[in-house]
Amino acid sequence: MEWLKKMFNFYLDANIHVALGVYALVQVTLLEYDLPYDEPISLALFFGTIVEYGFIKYASLAKHYLFVRQKYLKLIQFFSFSCALIAIYYVSQLNLRTILVTAALVLVAFLYVVPSMTTKKNLRSLKGIKAFVVSLTWSASTLLLPLLNNDVPITSDVLIDLVQRFLFILALMVPFEIRDLKYDEPNLITIPQVFGVSGSRLFGMVLLVFFVVFGLLKSDLNTNSLYVEWAVALMLLLALAFTRENQSRYFASFFVEGISILWWLGLLLF
Repeated sequence: MEWLKKMFNFYLDANIHVALGVYALVQVTLLEYDLPYDEPISLALFFGTIVEYGFIKYASLAKHYLFVRQKYLKLIQFFSFSCALIAIYYVSQLNLRTILVTAALVLVAFLYVVPSMTTKKNLRSLKGIKAFVVSLTWSASTLLLPLLNNDVPITSDVLIDLVQRFLFILALMVPFEIRDLKYDEPNLITIPQVFGVSGSRLFGMVLLVFFVVFGLLKSDLNTNSLYVEWAVALMLLLALAFTRENQSRYFASFFVEGISILWWLGLLLF
């Protein structure tokens, strides 16, 4: 059983579960807009997320953001490098508009980790914007990129979906923000540093209320999609209710992160 635990930990540490969550949200977009499976954008984002989150999580532990000493981190780095090559292959198959927006999002991810030469600060260190930057990039990546790559026009319903996706991801981040409270620098002004643990849970629940309300504002309502959204909101609501500062390693990293995957599976079932 020990090797199974090691494999599962590698699955989490190498950000495969995060990437699967991103992949799932891309499929949610394709299903809700009645688009065929888009392999290039789906796999570009899947493998790109593994690379991006590996860089975000481990760059600070590496010399010049690249060179690590621990064997385990070297294994993760080699895996991420392999994924980067696959991601580049799939990115090359996207249309030009999608590539340009993808490049902008990659730049944001880079600036999130690497300090500016003038200010000596990265986006992660700027007060109060950490969760909002992540939510915005996830929303744009999983909603706008698939639509752009399929030449879907940006309508008012798309903009409502974008706000809705942003609210969902921001609420999804609250358990992670609470988990990281003991590690974050006091001047970061994260959500729990502003509202406290109980206030953060309430903040996440309010976000979910708006997530449900925005779903009702779309001109082209799909009843089944709406029911799945409500079920997803309820699952995340329960996760928020049980979120504590001292939580199991797997609570946020596996169970909360997996709610995006359940959203996709729910749409497939219904």
